[in-house]
Amino acid sequence: MRPTCTTVLFISLCAFLVSTLASAQDYSRVEVFGGYSYLHVDTQGISSSSLIALCTSVIGATCPATFKVRPSFNGWEAAGQLNLNRWFGVKADLSGHYGNLVSVTFNSIPPVVPLNFSTPDQHIYDYLFGPVISHRAPRYTVFAHSLFGGEHVGFGNFQIVGGPVTLPGPASSNSFALALGGGLDLKLTRHFAVRAGQFDYQLVNSSANGHGHQNDFRFSSGIVFGFGGK
Repeated sequence: MRPTCTTVLFISLCAFLVSTLASAQDYSRVEVFGGYSYLHVDTQGISSSSLIALCTSVIGATCPATFKVRPSFNGWEAAGQLNLNRWFGVKADLSGHYGNLVSVTFNSIPPVVPLNFSTPDQHIYDYLFGPVISHRAPRYTVFAHSLFGGEHVGFGNFQIVGGPVTLPGPASSNSFALALGGGLDLKLTRHFAVRAGQFDYQLVNSSANGHGHQNDFRFSSGIVFGFGGK
């Protein structure tokens, strides 16, 4: 029996719907990212020259110290993302960055011997959560996210070379944080991709400075592993 036009049309429509559905499911349900991360900390206008000026003003004489301000912190980032459909997902993001914001060298303080003084080593941990929107192409994925959560800042001890004691660092602090940004993943295989770059503006609502907040910048790059897709 020869198929009718209606039968052929019905079969063609079913084939089209099946292929469309399969294409729509061609993404990983879960994605895990891990890699290097760089954080530029907002110093709120603090610089080597401003610290020297403050030192001179406080002691009423030429400042006996040299200051170095280092706003660059290096570390890591790890994230897990659950994709609810091809373009929308939710993400949990953790990162850690490490550095030393200010170091001080005392040139001479008679009758005390010269001292090398450093502020405590600082570690910054961010734990953020939020939605992700993705545009998926065969060879790449572009995404944007809005992440909200908290930031924990901890300190080591004050290090004094030539001094009699090691002083404890300041107390740790916790603040609200958010990150707005996005990035580009380049697909290597069905389950692996390289995150060519992720760029985030990060706002931290911190009461530790007079401004009440700081504006940081974060860049990350690494490997993305996906699984659970069809």
